[in-house]
Amino acid sequence: MKGYQKIEETLVFSLKDKTKGKKLLLGVSGGIDSAVVATLCARAKPDETHALIMPTASSNKENMDDALNLCEKLNIKYKVLSIEGILNAFYETIDVNLSNLRKGNLAARVRMSLLYDYSSSINALVIGTSNKSELMLGYGTIFGDLACAINPIGELYKSEIFEFAKHLGVDENFIKKAPSADLWDGQSDEGDIGYSYAVIDEILQNLENNKEQAIKKFGLKAVLDIENRVVSNRFKRQMPLIVKI
Repeated sequence: MKGYQKIEETLVFSLKDKTKGKKLLLGVSGGIDSAVVATLCARAKPDETHALIMPTASSNKENMDDALNLCEKLNIKYKVLSIEGILNAFYETIDVNLSNLRKGNLAARVRMSLLYDYSSSINALVIGTSNKSELMLGYGTIFGDLACAINPIGELYKSEIFEFAKHLGVDENFIKKAPSADLWDGQSDEGDIGYSYAVIDEILQNLENNKEQAIKKFGLKAVLDIENRVVSNRFKRQMPLIVKI
């Protein structure tokens, strides 16, 4: 097990040190990742942490309640902004019969647009909430939830996030619920990816040096599925390509 006390101290210090003169702003979804990041931000800058809660018509009520309760518990200044009207305007302009994937990407980008706009009005930096598993898999929307000024949990795998949340004293509601971006009704991370995070993280950790060991334990198909995601979504972890002349 990692030394989570040391990790907490490092992340809280970094949030203070790298954001001098700025407030902190994050989107709080009711999921465990944003709960962990909100907790870290509140400990780093208790009087300068802000949050936006941005539901749609299909947002899970339990997640909404958890998000609100978290902000109240941490004494975070927050605003609730429904994005349903904005999304409906997009659907009418583009195509009312969008796939769930396209709807999810639109929702993620609308939320990030609102975060960056609001950050400008309050002199804040947008704090990211993507964990290492999501970043390696490319499980996120480019210029959507993957956008941020600083990401305090990008070096922690999802399975470590659950342990870290317990260390931080995050409410059990966040820890016990199935991971979900809540982008559409019934959506779940592990259902989308096809494997549990316990399996995903062990494969990710073994891809570089112990790939054969991972194949023996989980089978060739599982390892290749995860590896292909890492490779094909590499572009999401890089700056845009500038053509040399």
